[in-house]
Amino acid sequence: MTGGTGVLGAAVARSFAAAAYDVHVTASREPGPPGYAGAGRVHVVDLLDLEKVRAFARQFNEVHALVLSAGGFAEARLEALQSRDIDGMLEANFKTAVNALAAFADKLVRGAAAVLVGSQSYAGAPGMAPYAASKAAVVSLMQSAASEWKSRGVRVNAVLPDTMDTPANRRAMPNVDPSRWAKPEAVAETIVWLCSPSASVVTGNAVKVGV
Repeated sequence: MTGGTGVLGAAVARSFAAAAYDVHVTASREPGPPGYAGAGRVHVVDLLDLEKVRAFARQFNEVHALVLSAGGFAEARLEALQSRDIDGMLEANFKTAVNALAAFADKLVRGAAAVLVGSQSYAGAPGMAPYAASKAAVVSLMQSAASEWKSRGVRVNAVLPDTMDTPANRRAMPNVDPSRWAKPEAVAETIVWLCSPSASVVTGNAVKVGV
């Protein structure tokens, strides 16, 4: 999985490990951020370089579940946009995902599933146009992959979390009650379910998660 050393990614890694998967996660540096609380083996991979992601994928003979949770968030109002705001969001949220799908396309076996992590902001949100647009690209990418791989028996879906209960969000919104925010562990369980035989007829869906 990509983004496995983030808060959500670490929760996803733990959930897959608990479900008896052999878990591999990517990080931009070794051995991952201090305090990493996930599971599995951490690999340093430059997800923005397609050939490096392909080299990483060649280490595996077959893959049964692929979770793409790498990403980033930044606010930027349209009148104040800089080129780096646009490029940064497209690279973090879209390019990492499309590179991983391309690299692992021939590793996903029949019955396998891929899950991309989007956002409910994909439909548009004030003050975060590049972020929202990059997440809309993730949803479109998921739908294209689901259509392309359906005949192979490989399912592709996306989860669209609402605000999650993370330390960063609590710091950014100290006056908001986090009790109704989605817990990373609950989002992780949804992702595991989407990769399980119980969801064998679910593909091409953008699943909103949150309360």
